Formats: sequence, structure tokens, C-alpha cells
Amino acid sequence: MSNRKVFIQIIRFFLLTISIIGIWYIIQDWQRKKLFKQHLLAIIDHVRKANSHFEQQTNFERYFANIDEQLFLNTYRDTRKVIIREFDRIGLTIDIVEALRRFCDYFDRSTTIRQDYNNQFVQVEAEKFADFFANLEKYPLSDDQIEAIIRDEDNNLVIAGAGTGKTTTISGKVAYLLEKKIARPEELLIISFTKNAVREMYDRCTRFCQHIPEAEGLEVRTFNSFGFLVSRSCSAREILLAFDGNDEEAKAFIQQQFDELFIGDTDFQRKAINYLAFFNRHPRTEFEFESKNDYLTYEQSFKNITLDGIKVNSKEEVEIGNFFCLFNVEYEYQRHFPLNEEDRNAEYGVYQPDFYLTDYQIWHEHFGIDRNGDVPKWFNTRPPYKTAREYYHAGMAWKERIHDKYQTRLIKTYSFENREGRLITNLKEKLISEGVTMSERSPDEILELIKKSEDYKDCMQLIYTFLGLMKSNGRTPSELIPAKGDKRFKVFLDVFKPLFRAYDSHLKKIPAVDYNDMINHSAEHFRNGKFKKPYKYIMVDEFQDMSLGRYQLLKAIRQQNPGVKLYAVGDDWQSIFRFAGSDISIITQFEQHFGYTSQTAILKTYRFNEQILHASSDFVQKNPSQIKKQLTSHQPAPEGHFSFEFIRTPQLSGGREQLMKVKSHYLTEVLSKISLQQPNATVFLIGRYKFNSPKDFTGLRSLFPKLSINYFTAHGVKGMTCDYAVLLDVDSGILGFPSEMADDPMLSYLLHEGDSFENAEERRVFYVAITRARYKNYLIYDESQPSKFLLELQAATGYSREFPAKKCPECQGILIKRKGPYSDFYGCVHYPRCNGRIAVPTVSPVTLIQ
Repeated sequence: MSNRKVFIQIIRFFLLTISIIGIWYIIQDWQRKKLFKQHLLAIIDHVRKANSHFEQQTNFERYFANIDEQLFLNTYRDTRKVIIREFDRIGLTIDIVEALRRFCDYFDRSTTIRQDYNNQFVQVEAEKFADFFANLEKYPLSDDQIEAIIRDEDNNLVIAGAGTGKTTTISGKVAYLLEKKIARPEELLIISFTKNAVREMYDRCTRFCQHIPEAEGLEVRTFNSFGFLVSRSCSAREILLAFDGNDEEAKAFIQQQFDELFIGDTDFQRKAINYLAFFNRHPRTEFEFESKNDYLTYEQSFKNITLDGIKVNSKEEVEIGNFFCLFNVEYEYQRHFPLNEEDRNAEYGVYQPDFYLTDYQIWHEHFGIDRNGDVPKWFNTRPPYKTAREYYHAGMAWKERIHDKYQTRLIKTYSFENREGRLITNLKEKLISEGVTMSERSPDEILELIKKSEDYKDCMQLIYTFLGLMKSNGRTPSELIPAKGDKRFKVFLDVFKPLFRAYDSHLKKIPAVDYNDMINHSAEHFRNGKFKKPYKYIMVDEFQDMSLGRYQLLKAIRQQNPGVKLYAVGDDWQSIFRFAGSDISIITQFEQHFGYTSQTAILKTYRFNEQILHASSDFVQKNPSQIKKQLTSHQPAPEGHFSFEFIRTPQLSGGREQLMKVKSHYLTEVLSKISLQQPNATVFLIGRYKFNSPKDFTGLRSLFPKLSINYFTAHGVKGMTCDYAVLLDVDSGILGFPSEMADDPMLSYLLHEGDSFENAEERRVFYVAITRARYKNYLIYDESQPSKFLLELQAATGYSREFPAKKCPECQGILIKRKGPYSDFYGCVHYPRCNGRIAVPTVSPVTLIQ
């Protein structure tokens, strides 16, 4: 019984304790809710103010930008933290509960609400301003253009395809901002890249805003003009423009400095000779190619001519020939080695060793094997040999036996020596051991040889391009470190650094600034506050041409004006000014550079038909780094119409004058066709460089007085439109399409790695060239060396060759029809480097009747 009483007492004590705790908790909860209620009542006006703030952003009067959302969230973040879920159970009035509920919903779902609202706002605003947008141009703006104008984020990227109306879109944006009084004219900075584009933009803007008197004060400038303005405004002394802004004068100065340094500075002379004679080309070897056709196509891009003007077959042979030339070793290239009848081998044909040293009767063979004795994977074999290695080594052995039998002296060098950087050193040692005397030419002699070579001009162009890229990126030569094993870049810097110092000293002495200096200095003036301007909007046309220096200028302006909005319109497919410093990654990775971005696309082209659209779009998007987009055209191609016509000129054995005559003949035929189809047509003749212009251009114009005929380079024609385009010299070669010079791998030290796709820039240059014509492109090419871009375009457009789908049996290259002494045949386009051929099928009279 006593145990039971104890147990009951324990239970009673336990229940009492729980009751006390419960009562205490109830009292505490009541007090907590009372305090919470009092606190909410104290901040309810602040909450209602927040709701009003948010609702003003969504009242369909303005676009709700990300910066406005972030301002709302930052302003009311602490308020949101104190509002717990049970606010609707503490005795508040219905209107207060509703205000708190709205606030929590606004805060927690702000991004979703903002995005939904903005999508609705675009539709509502488009209807509200329908008449405004319809009357800006002679034709109404497209839905894509209207959306691109209305969206008003912190940053706005408008991706606009060729012929889609970029200028109209920016001008429409300016008119819209002024019409709604979102900004005043002086608060807008409108930038494009060329003087012509600026004039067109200003005229378009003032026309769209003709009812706004202040619009005449709109600031529309090129980057260079704006940079010059800022630099002059912030300088106590007069600033001159270096070389009057003339690229050719700047290049001439660099050439002059090169010549003076070469004659007066033995160290520079040695380094310059080293680069031009042995390192002027990217060191790709035969072992890096998958097929013989790939190798020979690549080699067609280079002339392989030694300093003394001898045409050889490979880069390594150029280096050997240059060495002989520089050290006065007389030689003949591929001299015939006379064989007795019993030694002639039909398998190897006529024996012509690579080099013959005439003063010493020494033959020289350069063998294409690696350190292990292997040959490139694409080398051919013939029975009875099972592999290309066996076949090649059998040939090497045969040649060695010939020299042993005839007691002739033979020097041997190998491709692996070049890869190891020992080719010339080893050759020199072998020559000395054979008693060959070597005496270096005088500087004047060498400079004369160098200046006659095409390598000299190409080198000067590369140095000027490199200088511009380096300065536009805000870099100095001391910051450029060659990658491990990149000896070529180290040798290039040895030549570049003294020339850069001479260029920089010249500008400081005058004093003068070049365009890159203007941009870089202007950015600094904005950063340090020496130049102030309260911009609300920066509007940039052709944004794909943005360089790192211009990017830094934009950042500096925004740093001074944190609320300024960036409105960028461009087409990454048309980014073609890498040589001037443009970095395509600034548009392809726009949001990473500038922050939160609204990206819209203008995809309806008004320029060309669907055939041109599909072929050009597929062509440029072979590069995976390009932004994917699907353009549409307002005009289908007429039935049976071909928007690309390929004009093949025959291979010629005559000189340059004869070649020019033949090209002129074919061009005249094309212009005759166009004249018959559309007598008053505008015709653009487009070449890769200025020298591609027809030599008898004035005569051509006089033959077709009704046609409006003009010549442009592929870069110069950007932004322009014609009825018919004629692309000239669409051939392979260092100065062809694609230009191998423009894609020199050393430029990658100053370029973003995302643009490393082979011939990426040149692919975009070609895209620009084939998207100028409304109706048709004519492409004139040399049948013996067609551009790989042309072949790609032919395949994409279903072009049917006269002799389709036949490949060279030796290298898998293209076969073209040739005339032989007895009959026609199809020979390899790489002849004489490849002798592959097949006979032309004969057609019997019976077949003809059938």
C-alpha cells in the first residue's frame, strides 16, 4: 500500500510540474505573440510602403529590371526576416494580414513575379506603342525588334543576324527612351565602330525623333572618336593622332625601323634572320596530318620559296635552302642524277635528290622520318611492301646504294632533327666535315634578299597586327611569356620587342597617341574621375567587334555611373576584326563580363533569300563556339533558282599577266549575265585583300555603264548590301580564303581561348562575304587550288561538278580535267606534288545515239 501511495504522489507531482510548465509556456507564448504582434503593428507602415514600392514596379508603366528587384530585396531583407509564418494567427486584422501576406509573396517570389510581369509588359507595351513602332520606318518593325526595344534590363544583349535591322533597332530604342522620357538625349551615349555607321545611326535616330528638338544633341560616336574626345578633354597639352590614324603609314614606319635596326644592330640582325629564314611559319610537320590531301591542301597555303627565290616542296626544305643561301653555298634544287640503264628503277621514276651543292659535287637528301624511323600515317605503300614505312625505307636504301655505287658524296638530314630543333645545326656540322666553306652574306645583301621575299611583307603585317592586339588588350611585351617548347614565339618576340620600343619612343617623342592609347587613357580618366558624364544608357552597335580595351572603357564608365544600362547589339557570326583587337568572347560570354543580362534575338533577315540563309548559317555554325541561332528570311528562293554559282577558271601555265586576262574574261562573263538579268543592279566585287581588285576595274565599269559596280575587301563590305556579289580569287593560299596569315597561332597569346577553332575568324570573314547579296553569289576560283571554304560550300549547296564524286587515287584530293599530249585526263589538283590521275571515260557512238 505504501508503494502505491508513493507512486500516486509521484504521478501527481509529475502532472503538477507539467501543468506549471504548460501554464508558463502559454504565458510565454502569449507574451511572445503579443510582442510579435506589437512589432508587426510597428512595422506595418514599412511593409505597406514595401508593397507600394513593389507594385509601382509592376504597374505596367515601366520595365521591372533586375537592379530594381535587387534594390527591393536589399532594402527589405531585414523586414522579411522578422515575419514568421504564424503572423495570421496572432489576432491581427484582416487588412494587416493581407498586407503581410502580399509582402512575403513579393519578397519570396520576386524573381518569378518579375519575369512573368516583364513578359506581360512587353505585350502590353507593344500594343500601347503599336502606332509608334509602325511609323518609325516605311515598314513596321518586326515583333523581335519591338521586344528587343522594350526590354530594359541592367544589361541588354540583342543578337541580330545579317540583314535583320540592327541600326533600326538601336535607333528605335533611342526614340522609345526619349518618347517615354526615361532618359534625356544628353544621358545617352551611342557608339558604333565606323564613321559611316555613326553617320547612318545619327541620321536614323534624328529621323525617328524628329518631333523631339533636343534629339539633335544626341551623342553618336565611334569608340575612337569618343576616346579622342575624352583624352583631349583631360590633357593639358595638345594631343596628336599618331600617323594621322593611317594604318599604312604606321606599317611603313615599322618597316623603316626594321631596316635601320637590321643594318645598324648586329644582335637584331641575327634575330631577324633567324626568324625570317627558319621560324616565319608555324612548325606543322607531315606527321600532324591525317591524309595526304590534308597535308597538300595545307601546303598550298604557302609558296615555300627560299630567300634566293627557289621554289621547294616543304617548310623544312625552305629552311635548308635559306641556310645555303645565307652562307653562300651554291646549290641546285632537285637536280637530275644520271643513272646507268641497269640502275634505273621504274618504281622510283627519275632520280632527283633534294639538293646538289654545285661547288663540291655533294648531294643532299632530306628524309621524312621520325626518330623511330616511322613515316607519316598517310604515306602510301606499293607491292610487295606491306607498310608505308617499309616502302619508304626501301627507297632510302636504294638511294644510298646508288651513291655508294657511283662513289658520290651524300649528306642526309631527317625530319626528326627539325622537330628537335637541331636540323640546321646538324647540317652545318655535316657540311664542315665534308670540307664545305661557308661565308655569311653581308647585311646589305641579306636585307635585299629579305625585302624581295613575300615573307618580309607578311612578317611586317604580322608584327603590326600583333602590336595592335597587344595594346588593345592593355598588355606589354614583358608580360608575354612563351609557352614551354614554343621556340617560334620566343624568336618572334626577339624581333618584335625592339620594333615595339622604337614605335613607342616615336609616339612619346612627338607626342602622339594611337587609337589604342586613346581608349586605354580614356578608361583611366573615367576611373580616376578626371572625366565625368552622368550617362543613363550606353548603346553599342556592332558589339561583336568589342576589344578588351573598349570593354575596360565601358566598365570604367559604369564604375562612375553604377546605374547606367548597357544596350548592346551585335552578331557574333560577323566578328571579323580580330586583327584590330576584337575579342569574340566578350559577346559570346556577355553575362560573365557584364552581369545580369536580358538576351533577345532578331532573327528575321530582310536582305537575302532562304537559300543564302541556310547555306551561310550552316557554314558559320560549323564552329561550335558561335552562338546558335535560327534565322528566317522573308523571301523564299524562286523555284529553280540557284543562289550560288561557282565559276571555275582553268589552271594556267602563263605568267601573271596571262592569269589576269583569263580572270578578267570570266569576270566579264559573270557581269554580262547579271546585266541581262537586272540591267540596273548593284554589284559588289569582293576580295580578301585590296590587291584582289581587278586590274582593269575602270574598263569593266565602262563595259557595263548601267550596272553599279564597286570593289570591296571582305572586311570593308561588312554592313553593306547589294543585288549580286562576285567573290574573286576564292582560292587556297596564305592570302586566299581562308588566309593562313590571318590565323597565325602566335596571335593566340593575345586572344581568348574560346576562339581556337581552326580558321575561326576566316570562317566569319567568308560568312560576311557571302551574305551581302540579295539574290545571288558568284564565286570565281582557280580549279587547281580551290579554297576549302568553297569546297565546303559546294557540298552544302548540292553543287554538281562536271565530274562529281571522283577523288585522286593517290591522295584523295580533287581531280580536275587536264589536257595531255594524246588525250584528256583527270589529274590531281595537287600536281606536281601528287601525280594521281584517271583516264576520261570514252563514249562510243552507239552510246551517243542512245
